[in-house]
Amino acid sequence: MKLSIEQLRQFEQQGYVICKDLFTSEEMKTLRGALQEILNDDIDRPGVSREKNSKAPRLIYGADQFNEVFARLVRHPRWMEPAKQILESDVYIHQLRINPKAPYEGEGFWWHQDFSTWHFEDGMPTSNALMIAVFMDDIYDTNGPLMVIPGSHKYGEIPERVPNPDETGYTVMEVSRDVVAGLVKESGIEALTGSAGSVMFMHCNLLHASAGNVTPYPRSIIYINANSVGNIPTKKKRAAHHCNPDATALEPLEDDCLIS
Repeated sequence: MKLSIEQLRQFEQQGYVICKDLFTSEEMKTLRGALQEILNDDIDRPGVSREKNSKAPRLIYGADQFNEVFARLVRHPRWMEPAKQILESDVYIHQLRINPKAPYEGEGFWWHQDFSTWHFEDGMPTSNALMIAVFMDDIYDTNGPLMVIPGSHKYGEIPERVPNPDETGYTVMEVSRDVVAGLVKESGIEALTGSAGSVMFMHCNLLHASAGNVTPYPRSIIYINANSVGNIPTKKKRAAHHCNPDATALEPLEDDCLIS
């Protein structure tokens, strides 16, 4: 799996590219089953943060460290090869997180850049890293999709932001309203929609947010946060599910690793 010249150009200009139906319906069934096992598990894991209103899981960190299916996903060649192509290096998992934005209960996220968090919390030196979103469900304009400001990654790390930590210690660096308004006036907002199994590759400086899910439709996304092996964070204060201390280059599994 390689990105085309046109796809690479879109990533450079817009800060993201979506590969439709990169994973099959059978593979997505396996991933959804693994997520449901985690949701059904009553173990109080340290890497789980919950919604403020419903206490439903908001973010699940580090599933690759305790679930075999997600451990295989993070070594799948279909996302690894494009990631290596974009970053021009071998990669490792800086962090895996799942946002199971439940029907009626899934709350939103304010405008932020992922690199701001990784730089602030982990001392990640540069933005040569990716947020890779695997759509576990069909994502519509209505069920809380990711929204992005196209091209905003070109401004680098935005200094006008405020740290907002959750109960797990994960800090969202919320960008000021004035900056958001200025960038939206210039470039607009796009909602990133697509069918289950589609994968979005996003620059970690692209400004993004999401609204709550007030529909009866599920909207779960797996975020594979991949970092270049030449961009290792300098701080080691956070737990492994937030900042993976093992920066060994990933070796891909076979292409059928999710169904074999």
